[in-house]
Amino acid sequence: MQSVDRAIEESRAKKKAQIKKVLLAVLTLAVVVAIVILLIAVLPAPSSNSDNKHQGTGSSNASSDNISTEKAFSEAQRKALQKRLSETKAQVEAMSARVSYSKRFTKAAKKIENQLAEAFNAYADANYSHAESIVSEVESNTVALISAFELAYTELFEKALNAFNENDNATAFNLNRQALDINPQYKPAKTLQQRIDVFEQVQDAYEQARVGKIENDIVKQQTAYTEIVKLDPLREDASQALAAINEQQKTIQFNNLLAKAKRAIEKEQFTTASQFLSEAKTIDANSEALKLLSQQLDAKIANNNLTELENQVALFISADEWETVALLTNKGLKQFPTSPLLLESSKSAKHIVASHQQIDRFLSQPERLADDNIRNAANSTLANAEPYFDRSEKLRAKADVLEQTINDANTPKDVTITSDNDTYIKVLGVGIVGEVKRKTIQLKPGDYRIEGKRKGYRSTIKNIKVTPSSTNLSVHVVCTEKV
Repeated sequence: MQSVDRAIEESRAKKKAQIKKVLLAVLTLAVVVAIVILLIAVLPAPSSNSDNKHQGTGSSNASSDNISTEKAFSEAQRKALQKRLSETKAQVEAMSARVSYSKRFTKAAKKIENQLAEAFNAYADANYSHAESIVSEVESNTVALISAFELAYTELFEKALNAFNENDNATAFNLNRQALDINPQYKPAKTLQQRIDVFEQVQDAYEQARVGKIENDIVKQQTAYTEIVKLDPLREDASQALAAINEQQKTIQFNNLLAKAKRAIEKEQFTTASQFLSEAKTIDANSEALKLLSQQLDAKIANNNLTELENQVALFISADEWETVALLTNKGLKQFPTSPLLLESSKSAKHIVASHQQIDRFLSQPERLADDNIRNAANSTLANAEPYFDRSEKLRAKADVLEQTINDANTPKDVTITSDNDTYIKVLGVGIVGEVKRKTIQLKPGDYRIEGKRKGYRSTIKNIKVTPSSTNLSVHVVCTEKV
């Protein structure tokens, strides 16, 4: 309500200024009237009393009419009228701002603004009914002016658009310019103006597209339609033509890529073929032809990889490197589980590697081979390894070493025993040597205890270790500690 009160105050201020001017005129008039009254007073005027009474009654009636009107509007009605004045004022201001670009409509808007000012003056004079009547008229005029304003530029725009669609660019330019003169903010007209500005360039591009079609030059057509769409995106025919050409180009490019990929596969240029297929996939990932060619490439690559792997395995077999063969075949069988060569090579590798490990354990403790059970286990290992001697010379050589070690472990070694010829000597668990000065006996590799006894002396025991590689073994056994 503050805007209404402020408008009323402004109206009252203007009113006071007008009253001051009127008072000056009234004072001047009063002097003249006073002179006239004096003249009338001198002259007889019986009827004047009745006239004065009549005039007084009329004045009283006018005053009472204003009072009755004021009383007829309640406080609630006055507040409602204030609100209506405020809202109408906002509507008029918005209307004036909207039509401000057009002189014709600005002039009409000014008249409505003046009407609204009259309404505020009437309200300030407490002439509420009159104020209400004017507000209704202002509201009606505002709606009518806005409708006329919109109709003015939209009609011009529609005519301009029709002319443009008929390639009458000059008429379109003039009509659309008139529409923009009325409402420069009208977006459709602004867009149309942009299209009008590039009309000649667009027509040139259409001509290039036409020539390209005659020459069957797809690239020229594509370039022309691309230029048209860039200049005037609303040209649906150009957009559709460009989309069709782009699709055609994609199809041609796609087929070329598949052809290149196929040739590369035939030449076993798998990396190049894969690149071509990847490019084709970006164009049409769901193509059955692409899927089929990709499967062919995968099969070729897999077969090539298998061949390379089998060649590597064969190379390490020939080098008698069976641990490497085992690693390669174990890895390869995950990808090629049905390869006969990998299966057979893996089986041989496992047996040969295992045989190497078992033989190494026996060779690490050759003295244990003197034991019958250990020796039997070693001979069993040699028997299991023998079928693979033809495939691994290294295994055969290592088996020969073990076999010799077994023989050495079972071959007695010379052991010389010296004594004082009084000590009774025997090899515990083996046999009696007797009382000797010097005697050489033979013992198989192993650990032995040689005992010496003599009456009146404490017995003595000597330990001796006989190994397959032992030579010149000797032991001196004499009882020297008397009891």
